[in-house]
Amino acid sequence: MFMSLKPYGNLSESVVSQIIQALNTGNLKPGDKLPPEREMCEMFSVSRTVIRDALKTLAGLGVVTIRHGMGAFINEVADKPGDISRLASLLQITWGTMEELFQVRGILESKAVFWCTQNATDEGIAELEDIVRSAENSENDSKLALFDAEFHLKICEAAGNRVLVRLMINVLDLLGEVREKVLMIPGRQRLSVRDHQEIVEAIRERNPELACQRMINHLKDIENAVSAALTERGENNQNVPGCPNYKRLPLR
Repeated sequence: MFMSLKPYGNLSESVVSQIIQALNTGNLKPGDKLPPEREMCEMFSVSRTVIRDALKTLAGLGVVTIRHGMGAFINEVADKPGDISRLASLLQITWGTMEELFQVRGILESKAVFWCTQNATDEGIAELEDIVRSAENSENDSKLALFDAEFHLKICEAAGNRVLVRLMINVLDLLGEVREKVLMIPGRQRLSVRDHQEIVEAIRERNPELACQRMINHLKDIENAVSAALTERGENNQNVPGCPNYKRLPLR
C-alpha cells in the first residue's frame, strides 16, 4: 500500500500524500488503524521523526485521531478528500468559475496570511522559508506545483485554523490541472517563488498588513496568468460579464 521514499525533499509531506492517496483509492477506510510507527518507518524508509511529523499534520487536517498507547486511527470524515476530488473532476473550470474561485481565494488567503503573521511560531516561519528555498533550488519543474500548494497550505496551518486548512485543500484541488499548467509558463514559476519570498519576509517582520497586501498582489498575478492560460486553450468564456476585466469583490 505504501512505497519507500527517496532520501530528499519534504519526507513528512510525502508520507501525508501517500496516506491521503490510500484514502482516496479505498485502501484505507474510516476506522482503520495505521501501522505502528516502527512499521511505518520501515515501509517508507524514513525516521520516526518524519513519521511523527506526518501524523501531526494528518491530525491537524482532521484525517486521523491519535490515541495515546493505542495508535493512529482514520477518522470517519476521512473519505471527504475523495468526494471533493470527484466533485472537482465534474466541475468544468471555465473563466466564470475561475473568477468565483479567485474571489474565494482572495478572501480566504488574505485572512490566512494576516492570521499567520500574528500566530505563526518561529518554527512555522522557518518551515515556510524552507518550502520557498526548496522551490527556488528545485531542478524538477514538475514539483513546482507541489511546492506552490504546500506553501499556501502551510500558511493556513501556521495561522492556527484547521477549518481554513481544509477549505484551502478544496480550493487548491479545484484549481488542479490549471495551476500546474500556469506554473509551466516560462518564467511564471520564478515569479511565484519571488512572490512567496516577499510574503514570507512580511510574515517574518510580523507585518500583517504588508503580508496581506503582498498575498493579494500575488493572487492577482496568478489570476491573470490563469486567464491567459485559459484563453490559449480556448476556454476563456468571453460571454461572462466583465471578462476578462471584471470587477472583483472586495477581498477584505
